[in-house]
Amino acid sequence: MRTASISCGLFLSACLLPSTADAQPEAFQQVVRELAALSSAAGQPGGDVVRAVAGRLRGTLTEWDRALRTTPASRVETGLAYRRRGRLLDALREFDAAALEQPGRADVQVLRALTLEAAGRLPESAQAFVDAWSLDAANPVTVYYVAQRATNAGTAERTRARTRLLAFYTTIDAAPPRAAPFMVLEAVPDTLSQLPVLGDALTSEAFALLRAGRLDDAVTALERAATTPLPTAAASPRAHFARGQRYEAENRVADARREYEATLAGVLAGRSAIFIGLGRLAQVDGDPAAAVAALEQAVRLTPNDPLAHRELADAYASQSRRDEAMAELMAALLIDPRDALAHAVVGSLYLDAGRPADAVTALTRALALRPARYQTRYTLARALDQVGRGEDAARERALFEKARLESLARRKRIMASEREQEDAVRRRQGPEGDAK
Repeated sequence: MRTASISCGLFLSACLLPSTADAQPEAFQQVVRELAALSSAAGQPGGDVVRAVAGRLRGTLTEWDRALRTTPASRVETGLAYRRRGRLLDALREFDAAALEQPGRADVQVLRALTLEAAGRLPESAQAFVDAWSLDAANPVTVYYVAQRATNAGTAERTRARTRLLAFYTTIDAAPPRAAPFMVLEAVPDTLSQLPVLGDALTSEAFALLRAGRLDDAVTALERAATTPLPTAAASPRAHFARGQRYEAENRVADARREYEATLAGVLAGRSAIFIGLGRLAQVDGDPAAAVAALEQAVRLTPNDPLAHRELADAYASQSRRDEAMAELMAALLIDPRDALAHAVVGSLYLDAGRPADAVTALTRALALRPARYQTRYTLARALDQVGRGEDAARERALFEKARLESLARRKRIMASEREQEDAVRRRQGPEGDAK
């Protein structure tokens, strides 16, 4: 895939850190993983255990700072190391110097943009994203950043970027994904765990600080938590999450949303999964603006997760924000060009936009990648009708109906088998429910 190779090449030089310096964030992350495992285990870790982990984290930070002082590195490499260490101003100083020394490097502008964004300097971040695009207009990654992340850029600029992003669709082929196109610079990425790592009374404050890149403050919070009385467990993120799950099972959507939102403050990793859940609940609750806001957070936390981009695209589409939905689907396809569902949704949006010929192309790609998804055939049949290919449309409609009936028959067989198993269990039990 041409777009994938372009996006990998853009950031290759920026991601090569010296092995000595790179070992320090890895060592820190390993201890954080151990802390996450302790917090996720049944019960709550004791103060002595937390104190020992805090000591090890403090030691890795000391070694990390020593490596930063003594390891020779380029401006970009040093800036990346500072960025991961949570020292945003130091990172910006290095990236700014690199941009002056090598003004033609788009990757440096993206690093500047992401770091300025993390520092809350959004107008400067937007300009850096635009500068990266101007330096590498042929790269869909830089175009995506302007279209969707440069929130303070002009409306016309972002609209033009979305239009340009769609033009890359014709360059996508079915090659397997090569590398993640979007950079993640945090020392503790959200992908540290696929499932939410929930803080308890001892760890929730430290988790929030780790997530914010305030690594030294997080260690201090752990040391303090190990020696002070514990707050009530009912207020912990773990307790909020459990109540949210219970309310969701009871279809108490508003209550579930409130509890999951209260959970977020003390979650170390896996927050994207909670935001995706909140987005879905908000849509059920008739709150599309909140759904979009939650799913935008999910995408920012896990920019290389196609599911998060597809979920956000669906939320945009439900509000008739078709261009933004298309941009998110393009991001999903930059990550995985074999994402059949993303191709199918692109086809549906093209059809809704009155572009049936483009819809036929996208839906045909989706079926080639996932022929078992028979729902795609129905949409393809509609598109074929609109381009005057009635015989092809009739064939796809017949294949859709055949597959639909087969799927329905399979579900009936499964349900019948499950009922038989339940009846057999009841027959083996006595009238009181005890086994005979």
